[in-house]
Amino acid sequence: MDETSLEGTTFEGRVAHGYFVLSKAAGLFVDAKKGPVLLNYGLDECRFTKPVYPGATIGVRFTCKEKINQEKKSEDDVAKGIVKFLVDVYDETGETVALATILTMVKKRNQEDEL
Repeated sequence: MDETSLEGTTFEGRVAHGYFVLSKAAGLFVDAKKGPVLLNYGLDECRFTKPVYPGATIGVRFTCKEKINQEKKSEDDVAKGIVKFLVDVYDETGETVALATILTMVKKRNQEDEL
């Protein structure tokens, strides 16, 4: 984006796109090692609440909100479920800049147990 596109807006300068901020935040909580996460399932209730300017530092508060069991589609299917996480992205002042609910599909530890 160019500086002239900011004329007449509430922004003080260039800002990071909200989804860019969210994707950078994911790098703070996603572990690339093979584990129980089978796939990213979706994103709910996403809000960008404060602009993030170049040079800002962000952090993430990550909280499990809900676990939802999934039915096996066949006898050979793995036992799995959906976990909803609240992702609160904050800046160096501690203020929230983005909030979202991230959904992940996870393999159950014990294939006989609930999530």
